[in-house]
Amino acid sequence: MKKYVKLFFTLMVCFTLSFSLYSAVSAQEKPTVTDDSETVVEEIPEDPTLTDEPEETTEITTPEETEPSTEETTALSEEENNNEEEATTEEEESSDPKTNTGTPVPGIGNVKYAISKSKTATQLDENFETKVTLSLPAGEEKLATDIVFVLDKSTSAEIEAQALNMLTDLQNTAQTTGADINVGVVIFNQQANTTGFHDLATDYSVIESEIKQDISSGTNTHAGLLAAEQMLSGDTAVADSRKYMIFVSDGITYMYNETPTAIGLENADKTNVFAGPDNWATKYGSNAAPSEGWNQYLGNVAAQYEADGGAYEHAYGVAYDTTTYISYDEKVNHAMSVDVALLKTYQIYQALASKYHCYAMTAGTSSGGEYTWGPSFMNFLANGETYSFDSIKNDIYYLVDAGSTVTDYIGYTEDYNFDFINEAKALSLKVGDQTYQAVETAENTYSFAEGNYVVAYEPGDMANGEMFTLTTNVPISQFEPVQLTYTLKLTNPKTEPGTYGQYDANGSLGYEGLYTNNSAILYPVDTNGQKGEPEEFQKPTVSYTVEAKPEKPTTDEETPTKPDKKDPEKNKGADTAAQTNIGLMLSLASMAVTGAFILVILNKKRA
Repeated sequence: MKKYVKLFFTLMVCFTLSFSLYSAVSAQEKPTVTDDSETVVEEIPEDPTLTDEPEETTEITTPEETEPSTEETTALSEEENNNEEEATTEEEESSDPKTNTGTPVPGIGNVKYAISKSKTATQLDENFETKVTLSLPAGEEKLATDIVFVLDKSTSAEIEAQALNMLTDLQNTAQTTGADINVGVVIFNQQANTTGFHDLATDYSVIESEIKQDISSGTNTHAGLLAAEQMLSGDTAVADSRKYMIFVSDGITYMYNETPTAIGLENADKTNVFAGPDNWATKYGSNAAPSEGWNQYLGNVAAQYEADGGAYEHAYGVAYDTTTYISYDEKVNHAMSVDVALLKTYQIYQALASKYHCYAMTAGTSSGGEYTWGPSFMNFLANGETYSFDSIKNDIYYLVDAGSTVTDYIGYTEDYNFDFINEAKALSLKVGDQTYQAVETAENTYSFAEGNYVVAYEPGDMANGEMFTLTTNVPISQFEPVQLTYTLKLTNPKTEPGTYGQYDANGSLGYEGLYTNNSAILYPVDTNGQKGEPEEFQKPTVSYTVEAKPEKPTTDEETPTKPDKKDPEKNKGADTAAQTNIGLMLSLASMAVTGAFILVILNKKRA
């Protein structure tokens, strides 16, 4: 019996030691993880530069230069010879004024400015709402205007009265709106005479006396326009789009430059040399306008004047000598005084018209009936238009006429959506300093100022576009901006923390995203009732920020983490620890059973 007890005891000890050793080895192979963080093993991609395969390269090749064939060389040589012959012929022709007809000059191109307008939006408030304002003219534009009269010394009293009537009406506007209207007057004879700009609201009497002043001696249209250009370009406080030049003359001129300059021409009987309007008939045989048209005529003059190189020019009023005038026999080959005066008048007028609003008005004088080329030239400068001071006043005073409309499509994309607040209390319209509240006259239709301005809203949908149309039933003044203000609401703001969009109050920065409108387009009607080209407003953008929610505070002691039964990879360490604990418990149990068995045997033996 004793032998069996020893054997059993030995087996139990071996079993216990073996199981303990197995548990220890298992614990070393699978380390225990005491927190819930994941152990991520990243797969490192192979470096292509370490492979045995050759690296792919792109070879840049330059095409080889090839020698032209004999046939190509011959063709090129013939073409070069032809070009050289043509160039020689052109050079010979240009050196001979008789054959140089000159290139026709372009016509007068009146400047076309975009209509002054603006659109602004406030930043989104706590309710994700923004107030948007459409303005005609632009809300930030300075209400200032420059007007320069360039008047012939022989301007009639009738024309002077018409000009003063126009200024009287504009003076009333300046006094009631507070706008700055600056008026300059240039009276020209041999040279330009001006005293600069005057405030129309306060210096009307000074302007009136300058318009009515009586001077004589000579007609230098070029000098008058030069003075106007200096005045307008010198006033940098006023936008070019708000500058106006009114040129009144019969077009009969024969001197040029700021300091009067002329070219003497010998008369038919070769007894006198002079510069004057009669030079025209001396050279061309009559006082009629050029038969080839003004564009070709001025091109011919430009070529002759360039060829002469100033050889015949002299200060007006200085006696001529035998080398500084054009002889009668050579008259057709050279640009005489009237020619050059008209050419330079055209050039400066064209320069003015390319920057400012310009009007050429023919003064009805007795001389114009005699020298018909003069009024014809003024008509050429006016592009065939007949202007009146009433029409000019409308151009100065009004931005657009009645019947002009604005269509505004509310901002929407798949990422955001603005809604128009379709309520009268959310709309207002301002004309100058006067504010008008909206009156709902029909469903989705609002009126301002007793129907002078109407907003018609169309709900649409996300596919067809929510929009409204603003219609003006009266002209809009340059000096009293019309400003419509309405409210939009962002209906789907983001909830994730972050900043969305960039704020651009008037759309001048060109940001993308969170546009308050998809488009806003002006369809203008001018003061003559003509529809103009559509013009787009700039598009403001808004932005907002969603703040992150604060995180819950955590304690220093780590909370034990229960094993995740669903993720065996995450709980490898926990499983190993459990196996070790089970092994220890079995060992202890084995020892307890062994001890109990020994006690039983010993008790039996004693008995």
